[in-house]
Amino acid sequence: MSFFALVDSIALGWPALSVIVVVCLALSAFFSGTETGYMSVSRVRLRHSGLGSTERGQRLLEQLKHIEDPILTCLVGTNLFNVMVSAVATMALTERFGQDGQWLAVVIVSALVIVFGEILPKVIYREFPEVMTLASVPVIGVAMVLLTPVRGLLRAYTGIWHRLVPKGEGETGEELDRRNLAALLLTNSPPMQGDHRFATAVDRFMELASLTLGPIMRPLDQLVTVGPETTVGACLEVAAQSGFSRLPITRQDGGQLLGYVLIRDLLFLSREEHDRMVPRKLWRSYLLVDVRMSPYELFEELRHQGMQLAVVVDPGGSPLGIITLEDLIESVIGSVMDEFDRPLEGPQALKGNDERASL
Repeated sequence: MSFFALVDSIALGWPALSVIVVVCLALSAFFSGTETGYMSVSRVRLRHSGLGSTERGQRLLEQLKHIEDPILTCLVGTNLFNVMVSAVATMALTERFGQDGQWLAVVIVSALVIVFGEILPKVIYREFPEVMTLASVPVIGVAMVLLTPVRGLLRAYTGIWHRLVPKGEGETGEELDRRNLAALLLTNSPPMQGDHRFATAVDRFMELASLTLGPIMRPLDQLVTVGPETTVGACLEVAAQSGFSRLPITRQDGGQLLGYVLIRDLLFLSREEHDRMVPRKLWRSYLLVDVRMSPYELFEELRHQGMQLAVVVDPGGSPLGIITLEDLIESVIGSVMDEFDRPLEGPQALKGNDERASL
């Protein structure tokens, strides 16, 4: 018996069919958005926000260890309910408008599925991956159990193709973890004879795995800061003297970071505004990170947030210092100079910019 015959045998009316369409569309959106959530969720934010220690957080972390299971479940759920939406909507519109209902179903269902079943839920889950995915964990857990036979068939199908398709040259099937990667890179010759910079950079990169943010950050007492009542002109003078493009804003005691100002924002202000305090709307907020976080985790967090600067705090939440994306890069490849850095002479030239705060 086909799906249309089954629905017809139940003799559902127009209102009931409309409700079924809405429910199926909602479930399609749920599975579509959850798929994006599982692909976007950050294990780093889960651990450091405390969400990973909750019951749902622990279940989510366990599911992420075998992410192919929830992803397959979401794919099956999305396609299943998309088909149901199409079938029921076609039945409902045909019952109401006759043969013209089929064309109406194509147009209406396509628009509903694309907008409300795909785009909207994916955007929401992409913007709030941890919160939305945690809320979806119980339902996905049940769906994974119900769809176990289907997932088993898909895994078997994938396994067959892995056996049939020959591996590319150099593919051994062995997992390339961080230790194997280090051994592979460091046992090969540098790109140029006598140039050991590549091996040095790789060695530094591997050493970051055992570090926290403490050795990399710039302590508070070494920062060039401005006060909350500093004028625009004074900030520009401080930036010109120090060479920094970002100036932290602190209270007089220097123990509380209120934000920071980006010098390029001040350059577009009029001359009349140079004698006024920096407008609050130009204060930029910090990303707070735990000092126990690894440089790898901070890099991922800065990339996700689209930021280049973070305040390092101790477990109690007190600020310890500032670290930038440039600091992380320089910890691997050494000092980075740009066109705004003044050339150094004499013994200072040997040190480069290592003693400058990369703000």
